[in-house]
Amino acid sequence: MVRFAHIADCHLGAFGRNPALREYNLKAFEEAVRICIERKVDFIIIAGDLFHNPHPDMEVVNRAVKAMIDARNHDIRIYAVYGSHDFNIAKASLIDVLESAEVFKKVVQYLDEEGALEHVEDPTGVEIAGLSGRKNRMDASYYLSLDFKKPKGDAIFVFHTPVAEMKPADIHESETVPISALPEGYRYYAGGHIHRRLEATKNGAPVLYTGATFGSSYTDLEKETERGFYIVDEWEPEYVQLDVCSIRREDVDADGLKVGELDELLQELSEQAVDEDIFLLKIHGELKEGAPENIDFSAIRGRLEESGAKTVSINRRQLTGKNLERIKINEESTEKIEEGLLEEYGTPEGVDIRFAEELLGILKAEQVDGERKDDYEGRLWDNTWALINELETPKSKKGSGKPGQVSLVDFGGDPK
Repeated sequence: MVRFAHIADCHLGAFGRNPALREYNLKAFEEAVRICIERKVDFIIIAGDLFHNPHPDMEVVNRAVKAMIDARNHDIRIYAVYGSHDFNIAKASLIDVLESAEVFKKVVQYLDEEGALEHVEDPTGVEIAGLSGRKNRMDASYYLSLDFKKPKGDAIFVFHTPVAEMKPADIHESETVPISALPEGYRYYAGGHIHRRLEATKNGAPVLYTGATFGSSYTDLEKETERGFYIVDEWEPEYVQLDVCSIRREDVDADGLKVGELDELLQELSEQAVDEDIFLLKIHGELKEGAPENIDFSAIRGRLEESGAKTVSINRRQLTGKNLERIKINEESTEKIEEGLLEEYGTPEGVDIRFAEELLGILKAEQVDGERKDDYEGRLWDNTWALINELETPKSKKGSGKPGQVSLVDFGGDPK
């Protein structure tokens, strides 16, 4: 008999500038752990992106660790892989610290120079192995270059990479791996990275993405998608939905309106009573007269908050005035916009686009609470030089597998 939970994409510490959303995000994780304890699962799988960045705010860490220690005190083991947000290219991340403190165990174990993965055996007898995720497509090649050994018995494979046959429209094909690249012989495939619930099978075994427990961006929240995780009882998955707050979504099509007409429409909308915790207002289209800058969006936000919303987001990125030129990019998330700009306008000669994307991600890192300026700048330099090192000398790394293969050590593996 085995019962386990599959959780992914918690992104604890996201919404750092919005205390209400950060609190909802934390509550979703705490509620998931509480349900796991109530349902008496044997262990919890975390399929990446437990935290929103490798060194989150310590208040967030404290809350998360308390929840996980509570699970451990109820004899629930926790196993994890890095997600694309958990990983730090230059130094140990919080994931490493928490494993050292025995809060959970990483299941990316580098076995030998042939590129095989070692299986961690849970006391239930279930074997668990996994591969961590990396930003900007850096992990996809691992699935094609590693030699996977079939498990001996019932086993779970944990991964944080999009599967091509399951990918949503907003994920680029080059970021994915085919479902055939997932290793053979597992009874359950626990996926992370895609922020929506998706289900498929591989040789009859479930290949599942849980979606996010809450979300990590306003774009996530705008999507009317399920939020939760799976509890798998005797290999039968059950989806458990998490509803820690209520969300109201309003979509306003301003195409063909005059700026005064749109302003009047928004004024009426902002004066309505709001019963939901979160109010998401999305405005799009091309005004036939006037410019968006002539509308006082701050006043509209203020009235919505006075009407009862705990937090308000106004998305007007796709709102333009007549004859105003703008860059047209379909994706709305920050990462997708950056990727689109790099692909459209290119990079300096000799600079790989993946390198540019990863470097941009490093340089965008914010200074965390309590971090001195010198330490912050040093962290950016360390991460930048580590990236340059990795891309220049992949073959020389200790513990690397096949020729030309970047080592698993780079994203969570332990050299033997």
